[in-house]
Amino acid sequence: MKPNFDEMSRSELKAYVLSHRHDDEAIRIFFGRRNPRDSEATWYGPMCTPEGLPIAENIRIAEEAIKKKAEIDREKQKQIKKAQEDRLRQTLEREIEAKLRSQIELEVEAKLQENLEKEIEDLISAIAKFLASTSDLTSRLAGPIALLAIRAGIEDFGDV
Repeated sequence: MKPNFDEMSRSELKAYVLSHRHDDEAIRIFFGRRNPRDSEATWYGPMCTPEGLPIAENIRIAEEAIKKKAEIDREKQKQIKKAQEDRLRQTLEREIEAKLRSQIELEVEAKLQENLEKEIEDLISAIAKFLASTSDLTSRLAGPIALLAIRAGIEDFGDV
């Protein structure tokens, strides 16, 4: 017994037609039904008369519609391409910024380390000069003692 095609949804009917390819009635009903998207479709008159002669006005209308649709499609493609390019540009900018940031941080860290080492050398030199001038220590001994004092964190070592 055949199913009631009028009660079937379009997708159910499609599934039935695909599994019963030789059922002409089902195929005829399937292709005779309007697709829900057909409500958005524009229908044009025939391009030829029943005798096979072209209908110039219908052909002109169809050509204009095709050109308009092609232009709309080109514009959509341009917008899609622009959006893709924008996303790619933003991704590249973020990646470049991240790489540059880490490189800049390394350079700043190296500069700070260099400055700190210079300041430590100057501090050791100043403490050594102070020790040499206020005690009987030679400048040769004052430098290592100053370095020891700084490393050990000894406070007020000059008061001794």
